Amino acid sequence: MPIRINLLAEAQAAEEMRRKDPVKRAIWVGGFLVFLVVLWILKVQLDIVYAQNRYKRYETAWTDVVNKYSSVTNNQSRTAEFERKLAQLDRLSTNRFLWAPVLNAMQKSVVESVVVTRIRGEQTYTKEEARMAGSIRVPGAMTERITFSIDAKDLNPGDQSYNKFKEALNQSDFFLKHVGRKDSFVIDGVLSPVTADPADPTLQFVTFTLASRFPETRRSE
Repeated sequence: MPIRINLLAEAQAAEEMRRKDPVKRAIWVGGFLVFLVVLWILKVQLDIVYAQNRYKRYETAWTDVVNKYSSVTNNQSRTAEFERKLAQLDRLSTNRFLWAPVLNAMQKSVVESVVVTRIRGEQTYTKEEARMAGSIRVPGAMTERITFSIDAKDLNPGDQSYNKFKEALNQSDFFLKHVGRKDSFVIDGVLSPVTADPADPTLQFVTFTLASRFPETRRSE
């Protein structure tokens, strides 16, 4: 029986031990774990990029919504302001003081021997700014004041036609309604001395002034 001698047995045993070396296995395991970590990092980076892109889309959409909302609210504010001003103009146009009815009431109160020489009307407006009364806001307002005066001649002073003219105006339906008093007109100042008419010295007259004040009108904002 032949005898076989393996001269490489020692080398083969050493190689087998190297293949079974735990350090080498640890290196392989460590390398695999590093690979997994790298893959996880890559995934996280991709998730971050995706999330950033989604965030930018949402941010763009939100900015667009905010701009549209601001535009709508600004338009609503301007519309409300326009409507408020239109309402004020409409209220002013319907409630403003008109002088034509005053003149119409005067011509219905004509008295013989009285000649009107001048009519004066004055309208003044006082603006009150809005203010706070404690926690309550008091809106601003505009106060309208109207005065009216008539300069005239009484060509028959002995008959006191100026008083008849004054009473005719005080009994006028228009002045009773809008002034609200039976003494709407009063003599302002004193009668002038009896004066001869330069054109006809046989005619004599006195001059007088009737004054009236309409009630104040307050118009809120």
